[in-house]
Amino acid sequence: MENGIQEKSEAEKNPIFVRDFKTLADVLIQETIKHDIALEFPELAKVVQGEENNTFTNTLGETIIVEVCPTCEETTVLLARVMGNDTETALFLATEVHRNIQLRDVQTVQDIPNDFTLPIEDLGIWIDPIDATGEYVHPAVDEIKGLHCVTVLIGAYLKSTGLPVLGIVNKPFSELRADQLWNGSCYWGYYEPHSGQCCSSIIKNPVNNTDDASKTILIGRSEEEDLKSKLREAGFTLMEVAGAGHKILSVALGMAAAYVLSKGSTYKWDTCASQAILRSLGGGIVDYQKFLENSDSDDLDLKYSTTSANAANSGGLIAYRDIEILSTLNQILC
Repeated sequence: MENGIQEKSEAEKNPIFVRDFKTLADVLIQETIKHDIALEFPELAKVVQGEENNTFTNTLGETIIVEVCPTCEETTVLLARVMGNDTETALFLATEVHRNIQLRDVQTVQDIPNDFTLPIEDLGIWIDPIDATGEYVHPAVDEIKGLHCVTVLIGAYLKSTGLPVLGIVNKPFSELRADQLWNGSCYWGYYEPHSGQCCSSIIKNPVNNTDDASKTILIGRSEEEDLKSKLREAGFTLMEVAGAGHKILSVALGMAAAYVLSKGSTYKWDTCASQAILRSLGGGIVDYQKFLENSDSDDLDLKYSTTSANAANSGGLIAYRDIEILSTLNQILC
């Protein structure tokens, strides 16, 4: 590990990347979220799944399991071992990890209501502590633009159906202030399946059909040329944007009509939170390959499990906010 960054093994990395990285920030955020969820809801402790393996190898060759210890002092000692005995930085990080956060401290776009209920015994959780880690580690030439795509994703789903019901997406680098520090933005949405109650921090207005956003499709940097040609010929403008979480959130915010991905290069931790927010707005995420095979099927939604050995969304995906876009894409792609 160097400067808090460690290259992932072949087994860990995303296959679309020649090199893939995890940072101490990735692992520490993930373990902090897991720790805090377990404190508040002990029954959920064993169903919280995250992207990152929580082991690091320090400069002495020691393999260390990163976790949140019972006290700030113990966590400081552990992190100092990971960081080559940098006690000062370790103490700073441990203090943040053990800080008592209140909802009023979170820069939410809208206050989170407390008048909804979800069945705790039926919930599973997926976490992506830093989506777009590559841009976080090595920002683009335009550093501000590069950091804008970084998100922190927490999604809850029902084990009985596999469908997401609660999502929180934080953009820690949302706005660069005049003092060169960042303001963040935290978005959320939930869908209560039994009552049909749903609510989101995002205003539930459809994308204006006269707006450029309604003719914009987000894609990945390695998308197939055949797919891009079909979408362009249909009059869509394509935008290559980094970060799966960022792309899906952009769709939820009405900045694009859809995010289309034909490859199995995203994972459950990338999509669970954002899919819940889209569902709260009347949208969703469907499996791209299943959609091409039978767009009328009632089993197209991405689903989640606590027992799956493979967390990849292997069939690709289509993320949408307005269900009408699926009819349009059906005519173009199928």
